Amino acid sequence: MQQQQVRQFVERYLATFSAHIVESHPDYFTVKLPVEVDKDIGNRPFYWSWVDKMNLAYQPLVLTFTFHPDCTPEGLRSEHLHLGAARMQQIFASTKKHGSFVCMYEQQGGLLGNAGKRRSTPLVPWLGMNLKVSLLCDKRRDILLYLGINLHQPRMVTDFTSFLFSLSLTPAIPDYYYTLDRKVTIQEALQMAQQEVEHTLEQEDQQWAEEARTRLSEEMAILEAYYEELARREPQDEQTNANETEDEAEQPVVQSSLEQEALHSEPDPVGPASVEQPISFDEYRASGGRILDFLRANGIQTTSREEINQAEWKKSTPDEERQRRKDELAWQYEPRIEVSFINGGLFYLSSTPPLMRSSKVKSMRHLPASGRIM
Repeated sequence: MQQQQVRQFVERYLATFSAHIVESHPDYFTVKLPVEVDKDIGNRPFYWSWVDKMNLAYQPLVLTFTFHPDCTPEGLRSEHLHLGAARMQQIFASTKKHGSFVCMYEQQGGLLGNAGKRRSTPLVPWLGMNLKVSLLCDKRRDILLYLGINLHQPRMVTDFTSFLFSLSLTPAIPDYYYTLDRKVTIQEALQMAQQEVEHTLEQEDQQWAEEARTRLSEEMAILEAYYEELARREPQDEQTNANETEDEAEQPVVQSSLEQEALHSEPDPVGPASVEQPISFDEYRASGGRILDFLRANGIQTTSREEINQAEWKKSTPDEERQRRKDELAWQYEPRIEVSFINGGLFYLSSTPPLMRSSKVKSMRHLPASGRIM
């Protein structure tokens, strides 16, 4: 996405919420954010919680966005917008939040009848869905499907999004247009979309799944060999530790001469000169004292170890560790398929999209009874 495309996208995003553009320049523009946009990209959650609780008047946030790093406006606090900017990611998230599903109507020029008057034009309901089919293992591959399903008659087309871009759409139904009834339910349309997804997966080469299972088998073999070798070494390590324990038990406990002298020496009646405690904690730290000693000297009570309710730490056994590693490898390498809904909408069209593939269109009585893909 080039910088010009970034600006066009941001302008379309702000125009959708009827944002007020204070100043527009070829290199930047200043905008007053509406409430919905401010809550999504304004980064003022505490302000909005305070305004909502106190029922105060909203003070709009004014931002200046630049799209060329070398063309910064003088005297204005601006923010450079590009594809990797944090604010741009917030705009994408807000767009996905508010625009994941839309309802649009096709608008064409007025159609005149034989008497030179406008005549009503029917609009056919279409369900448009953009789906992402992900082939997952230790690698990833995504397949995008742009499906359009006729809700008046059971019919499906592919590449429906490209067809929509060539039309003039409006969020309100135009004059002299009326909508046809929907004879196909949303559940039945989803079942048709599921059939299309299954057909797409049937056309894909399944070699990727076989290769993923082969890599999984190799990793599992390496893991089993490692733990088998570890199990053979454990008896030797246990015998060595037992011998070291016996040798330590047989050794007599000998006190050093310094310790014996300290035990038998008589205490000095005068005692060492008392050291004056520092006044503040910073002075105590500067003199080399420990934090724990300072807390104890100032009456901070410490909890005895017996009163601490701490669960006993338990070391994992080799079998538990092996099973955990197996589960991790299975999650990483096992081939699987995920289907996610990107966005979609309900479109009322007077134009007819081209039918890309007619062999897959099936009557509703042959559809499966269950199976949503979203």
